[in-house]
Amino acid sequence: MPKKIKIHQTISVYSNHEESAKTSNFLSEGQIVDFNREKRRNGINWMEIYLDNEKKYIKKDFSKIFILKEGKLSDNSCNVLFWEPKNKENYKFDDIFSPVQNEANSLEEIEIRRIYDDGKKEKLIKLYYDKENADVYKKILYKKDKIVISAEKINFLEVFSDKKTGYVLSDVSYDETKDWWIMPLTIIIISLIAIGIFIGVLLTGWIVVGPILLIPGFIVAIVVIVFMQIFIAIMSAIFKSIRKRF
Repeated sequence: MPKKIKIHQTISVYSNHEESAKTSNFLSEGQIVDFNREKRRNGINWMEIYLDNEKKYIKKDFSKIFILKEGKLSDNSCNVLFWEPKNKENYKFDDIFSPVQNEANSLEEIEIRRIYDDGKKEKLIKLYYDKENADVYKKILYKKDKIVISAEKINFLEVFSDKKTGYVLSDVSYDETKDWWIMPLTIIIISLIAIGIFIGVLLTGWIVVGPILLIPGFIVAIVVIVFMQIFIAIMSAIFKSIRKRF
């Protein structure tokens, strides 16, 4: 998925990455724009975006924007909560849902679940709402289903599903899709290094192939895996830093 930003509060648009390039245009709450990269100029971090096929800039302010995250669900399953207002009021999530029933016991109840990866443990939250204000429903996402995060709240994540905005529990487990080329490249490089070291040591006669090598071999494998994770993190950070500076 191309990188995108969702606007959560009105934000100014700039024609270039400098304070003097402020335009009269704004991005409004709810808009989603294509995002190219982050740039840092004169002590300010800028987000390079595309509007009408032209490069524009907005300031990096995560109180007003959110970079969409795409991944696949790692849990066994989870509920996605949707709601649609019955009137033209611009309701927020907290305007519709309450964690407690009212004194008159007149609110509708809906349960939101997360089934953990092993399928045996679950987390459940009950919410209450006034059916006169909104139509509320839910669907189920299953393991490996695509999930797109568009905002992070205290107890819930805002997600896109079926081209609609929904909500899942904030602690659902998912594997985020990173720069796709980093992992294959890292595996190839480390595999070549490991093979080269093994062949080199084997040719010296320092080791003898046999069952006795199973334990040290297992230890080496763990070390290589840890090193891979560190290497991947470093590669990703370097790549992002280069894109920010140029």
